[in-house]
Amino acid sequence: MLQLLDPLKARELLVRFIALLEGEGVLSRRKDDVMLGCLVARAPGGQICQAYAFSGALHGSYIHERFVPPCFSVHGFEDIVDEYDSRIHCYSDRIERGEKDLERTRSALSNECLERIRSLYTFYTPNGKIGFNDMGIRSMPTGTGDCATVKLISYCFRRGWEPLSLCEMYYGDGSTRHHHLQECTPCDEKCALVLPHILRIPVIYSDDSIVVVDKPAGMLSVPGRGEDKQDCATARVKAVFPSIPDNPSVHRLDMDTSGVLVMAKDDAAKSSISRQFELRQTRKEYIALVEGVVRQDEGTIDLPLRLDVDDRPRQIVDEEHGKKAVTRFERIAVEIVDGRPVTRIRFAPLTGRTHQIRVHAAYGLGHPVVGDRLYGERLPGQRLCLHAGTLEFTHPATGTRVSFSSPCPF
Repeated sequence: MLQLLDPLKARELLVRFIALLEGEGVLSRRKDDVMLGCLVARAPGGQICQAYAFSGALHGSYIHERFVPPCFSVHGFEDIVDEYDSRIHCYSDRIERGEKDLERTRSALSNECLERIRSLYTFYTPNGKIGFNDMGIRSMPTGTGDCATVKLISYCFRRGWEPLSLCEMYYGDGSTRHHHLQECTPCDEKCALVLPHILRIPVIYSDDSIVVVDKPAGMLSVPGRGEDKQDCATARVKAVFPSIPDNPSVHRLDMDTSGVLVMAKDDAAKSSISRQFELRQTRKEYIALVEGVVRQDEGTIDLPLRLDVDDRPRQIVDEEHGKKAVTRFERIAVEIVDGRPVTRIRFAPLTGRTHQIRVHAAYGLGHPVVGDRLYGERLPGQRLCLHAGTLEFTHPATGTRVSFSSPCPF
C-alpha cells in the first residue's frame, strides 16, 4: 500500500476545507459519497500552496471551481459519450429482445468507446506530459486516472510545484466500507497503475526528512559514468523533489535488484541514516529465487568478500583478505518456474558488502540467484530475481523505528 506523502500538513487543511463546504451547503454527509484529497506543495518561488480534488464526479459533474480539473477533456468526453451512447443502447434493447448474437458487437463498441475516452487523458510529470498509451497499461479498471490523488499529483507537476504533503479522506455517511472522514492511502487498484508513471519512479513514502522509493530492476541507484548512465533513481527523485540535496543517496541497490531504497532530504537525515547503515542498525530483508532445491530450512552464511580486481565488478570469497560478510537465510518454498525447480528464499544481510547476497547464494548455498549474469546464468528475457522487500531504520527526525516494504514482483 502506498503512503506516498506524509499527510500531516494536508490533513488539517482538508478537514477545515470540508467543514467550510458543509457550512456553505456544497457538501452534505447524507447526500454525498466521495473521496476528497488535499495536496500541499511548494511553488518555484518558495510560497506554500494547496489544492483540492475529488475522485470521479461530484454532484454529477467533473468540474467544480474549488477543485482541480480532471485529467481529461470534459468536452471531448461528452462528445464521445453522445456519439456512442445511443448506438450501445440500441444494441442493448435488441439483445434484451433475444438477439444474443449482438452481444459481441456491443462489447466491441463499448471497448472502442472506452479506448477513445482514455485517449483524452493527459497526465503531467516532472519531465513533461504522458497519456495512457505511453504507460503501456493493457488492462485497467474503469475510473483509472480519476482518483483524487492522481489529479492532485498531475496538477502539481503541471504548475511546476514540488509536492510536500498529501491527504485523502472518505466523505459520506459511512454506509460504504469506509467511515466518515476516514483517512485513506492511494488505492492499489487504480492509483498504483498510474502514479509510478507520473512520478517516473514509484514513491512509497516522503516527508520533510526522507523519501522512500521502490526502485525497478534495471535502474541504476545513482548516476554512472557517461551520458547514457545519468538516468537513475536519485535523478528521478530529484526531479520530483528538487529541493533535496544533489546527492541524497545513503545506500544503494544493484542495478538489477529491485525494491526499497531510502534517500535523505537534508544533510542531517543523510548523516543519521548513513551512520545507521555503517553501524548495522538497519534491518533489511530480501526475497530471492535461487536455482534448484535448497534442502536447509534456515541458516547463516559467513564468507568474507572482496573485489576481484581482475574482473570488476565481480566479488570473490577470500578468507585471508576479504571483509567480513554475514547473511541469514530462510527457505520459504520450492517452486517450479519454466519447468525447473527453484527455491524462494528470504535473505537478511547483517553486513552490507557489494553483491553480498548474490555471492553468498552462489558460493555459500551453492544455488545462484535466478537470472544472475555474474554468479550464475541469465536466460534471454530473464531478470535477476532478487528484491529488497523490507527496510527498517530509525527515523532521523522523530527517533522512532520505521519500516517500509515493497511487494515482490516475481
